[in-house]
Amino acid sequence: MDDRMSDLDRLAVLDPAPAREPSDLQWARSSAMVERVITGAPAARRARRLLMAGALAAAAGVAGAVALLPSTGEKAVASWTAMPTGRSGADVLPQARICAANDVGGGTSTARASDVLVAEQRGEATLLVMRKNATIVECLQVGDTGVASMSLIDEADVVAPPAGTVTLETSSSFGDDDEQMSNMIGLAAPDVTAVTLRLAGGGVITASVTNGWWAAWWPGPEGGDLSAVTVNVQVGETTTAHLSSDLP
Repeated sequence: MDDRMSDLDRLAVLDPAPAREPSDLQWARSSAMVERVITGAPAARRARRLLMAGALAAAAGVAGAVALLPSTGEKAVASWTAMPTGRSGADVLPQARICAANDVGGGTSTARASDVLVAEQRGEATLLVMRKNATIVECLQVGDTGVASMSLIDEADVVAPPAGTVTLETSSSFGDDDEQMSNMIGLAAPDVTAVTLRLAGGGVITASVTNGWWAAWWPGPEGGDLSAVTVNVQVGETTTAHLSSDLP
């Protein structure tokens, strides 16, 4: 390598996509995320859309989210299932402790089975929604490495939605290409018995519904576009359909 090259020159040579220019929407989301990281400001409470890619994902891990490593993302996507397997807090206590220890929501050495509100298994990946300090956070984990995590809402602000309804606390997409993943998480009224997601392309995903929360993740970019997912809410024998962008 030419010794006259600066550090930036050397990095530019290693860029795998030198001609790639983010779209206006990606720049807007990235700028908003970086601003939150720098200022320490909390993300919007509801219907957030997060798109993380490349260096931005690594930077976001400092204060707001921790990005999956590529090899971990490959395992998660390759083993994903549309129907989750429910887990108890005791089943996922090792994963909950890892989630508790990361910086999102403030690291803590304490994690109890009772802190876990939602725990679902899809292939090799475990999605958790859990209490951490005074915050509700989510963590997506494969084995004991590669955690993706973000804060959802202050625990003091959790209010059960009206009968037969759900809220959308976060809708996000992260990663690139074949490793891009999406998730949706929200609150559910006590009488809600099931939640399913229908993607614009026709795919149907069964969400987990426990302890007043519903959650699901899947391979693909749809979580970054609130017009691309229909949320079907079931109460007994009655099902109502809602465009995710219309949910409170």
